[in-house]
This record gives sequence, structure tokens and C-alpha cells, in this order.
Amino acid sequence: MPCTRASVTVALGLSITCATVAGADEGTVVIEKLDSPAVATNRVDITSVRRVFVYLPPGYADTTRSYPTLYWSPGWQTPASREYIPYLNAAISSGRIPPTIVGHLDVSEGVIMMNSDVFGAWEDFLTQELVPYIDGEYRTVAHERGRALMGHSSGGYAAILLPLRYPGIWGAVGLNDASLWAGCTAALPYDMPNYFGQYDGLRSYTRAWTQIAIAMTPNPQSPRLFDTPATADDYTQAKATWDAHCLWRPATARAQVEALSRLSKIAIVIPTDLVNTNRMYGLLFTRALDDIGIEYAALEMPGTHGGDRPSRFIALAEEILPTLRQGHPTAARSRLDTWASIRTSR
Repeated sequence: MPCTRASVTVALGLSITCATVAGADEGTVVIEKLDSPAVATNRVDITSVRRVFVYLPPGYADTTRSYPTLYWSPGWQTPASREYIPYLNAAISSGRIPPTIVGHLDVSEGVIMMNSDVFGAWEDFLTQELVPYIDGEYRTVAHERGRALMGHSSGGYAAILLPLRYPGIWGAVGLNDASLWAGCTAALPYDMPNYFGQYDGLRSYTRAWTQIAIAMTPNPQSPRLFDTPATADDYTQAKATWDAHCLWRPATARAQVEALSRLSKIAIVIPTDLVNTNRMYGLLFTRALDDIGIEYAALEMPGTHGGDRPSRFIALAEEILPTLRQGHPTAARSRLDTWASIRTSR
């Protein structure tokens, strides 16, 4: 049944409201609306009020225990969706996965989860606003070993990039046909804009690339607001920045070996279809991991790029959740399981 939570302002400066949907012996969906100061920095009229669907497992309201949390970043221009809920209920009820909290992001405007002076500070939204809020509002295992970041397509790229950039927040990652071409000059599209006013008319792939380029090598003096290595005044520095974001490069993987080793699980869905998928880049990434001795679970699953996302989500969760802490029998937490202590120890 729906509910309304009084709008409040929490320490992070986020205003929230909620609604819930639940059935007998099923999980509960809480719709959070967070007014994000980080996203509010954007200059393209993306709303700072971000919807997050929070799935609470069956029995959550009847216990005092805490639960691991999966954060799910969907693909380009994808809203938060209930399509995963029946699959989560079934997987938990059957014992396929343990009870878990899931935070499902809304990126319906089409955003890359990177900090940008133009599109907003999305890395800050996740790391400084959303995770602390979820840990404070729900009975989570508030520790990197209690959290995983998962995602599809461009959200899958964020799911591996952010734990490498911010080690100590998420302890495992799950990628569904991730856009691992991001940051790689070999995949740069032919129709990049000459000036930023062309952005709205670009195809989705080029719009995503424009966001990535602005986040990596911004240039406010350029008509298009970014440089590529070829156009930058300092080619060497720009090329190094782009290469650091091209995660399937063996040299990039070697540079990230410490952060990669910290993850308890790297699970990767690689579609069997070659056409219109990111299969090639997924295989290149696994080869780079092989070269540096990083273990991973590669799940070859049938279908296209966007095919059967809920089943792939559950397959990733099945790999990841056993490696996470399964929670305390009561809501009491030790000092090590507080966000403040985790941030201090980073």
C-alpha cells in the first residue's frame, strides 16, 4: 500500500519523500526522492531531485537484523524500474540469493556517473550523498564488505570505474554488458560535436561520449566544452587521462591492480550475441584481468545488449552476495560498521 513520509532535510542537505508498494510475503519498494546538491551543479537543467527505488527484502519490517546492499545503475536513459522486483522476490524466496537491500538509480535523462561541470557531480552524488543516506536510513551492513555496485551498459562502466576511483565504499562489482569502450580513443565516434549546441541532436552513443569527454578533459574555452587528446594543448596529459579511463587496456588494469585486488568479487555478464553488444570489450577486459592475475566470474548469457536484464541481474547477485557480509542479527553495529569510521580509514 502507498505511504507518504513527511518531507525532511537531513544532514546531507537532501529532501526526501517516499511511497511503498508491497504484497504478502514479498519485498517492499520504497521510492526515495533525494534533492541532491551534487547533481544541482549541472548546467543542462537535469533535475536535482533523484528518484531511487529501494527494495527491502521480505521480512524486513518484522526483524531487527541488517542486510547487505546492492546498488544498481541502469543503462543510458533508463528510469528506476520495478521490473526486477518479481525476480528478487522469487530468488530470495527460493534461497537462490540471501535477503538483500537493493538501491535502483534513475538515469532517465541519460547520464554518465562521472563528475562534470556541465552535467553534474554524479560521482559525488553516489559516494557522498546516496550511500551515506541509505546507510543512515536503512538497516544496512554499512561497510565495503556489505555493499556492491552493479550496473548495465553505461551503468556497468560506472559499476567498475567508481570502486576503482573510490576504494573502500563498495566491496564487489557486477557488470551486465558494460560499456567498457568508454575513455578508449579507438572507440571515439566519428560524429563528435563541433560545438556544444549540437548535443541535443546527437545520437545516444555520441551523447554519452560527449559527457565522458567533458568529464575527462573539460575545456570551457572550447566551443564543444572538451578536448580530445588530438585537440588538447597538452597531448601527453590528455592521452594519459583518457587511457586511465579505458579499463580494458592492460596498462590501465596493471595501474589499478591494488584497487581491483580489494574487490571480493568481480562478476561480468558477457552476451553471446556479438552484434549490437559490448561483448568484444567485455572479453578484452577479462583478458586484461587475466594478465594481472585478478580473479573474476564471467557469465556468458544469451541475448542482445538489453536482453533479459532482470535474469542477468539475479545471476550477478548470485555471484556477488555470498562474498558480502550477511548482516548482524540485530540492528546494533560496531564502530567499524559506521560510515564515518569507514571514510576516516580510507
